[in-house]
Amino acid sequence: MANIAGIMHSSPVLETEDADLDRVWNTNFKGVLYGCQEAARAMIAAGSGGSIVTMASGAIDTGAPGLLCYGVTKAAVVQLTRTLATEAGRHGIRVNAVAPGWVRTAMTERHSAEARQQAERLMIRRSPLGRVGEPEDIAHAVLHLASDASSFTTGQILRPNGGVAMPW
Repeated sequence: MANIAGIMHSSPVLETEDADLDRVWNTNFKGVLYGCQEAARAMIAAGSGGSIVTMASGAIDTGAPGLLCYGVTKAAVVQLTRTLATEAGRHGIRVNAVAPGWVRTAMTERHSAEARQQAERLMIRRSPLGRVGEPEDIAHAVLHLASDASSFTTGQILRPNGGVAMPW
């Protein structure tokens, strides 16, 4: 089961209001939490194990101006993923997250053309692969974690980002 939810709100930290944080929190964290709970309950009842994949973001690894709400909620998804992995593993359930870098999606298309082009140029310069991600790149990562090819993988964060962020 892939549990993919996400909205973005952009505001500086000093201008972020409760309503902003609540709206993003309710979708990006609570939506994922409740989806994971239902999936895990169904998998436990079926007794056949399974795989849950959550969607985090490269925003968990670095601060970005205006992305407090988004980054915090995606970091919470990572903690949820790791905690559920420790609790559900005894039932044969694996829980992992995908934390993509910049990908051309409906969410990134909402940025102004200038901001989008600037971000893409930066990612292309920083990526050893020399390109930004496409939705198919992330779909393949999710498919891998959902498949038996990752049968000994749980509590992990897969970061398909073209090599933009990697430890040196």
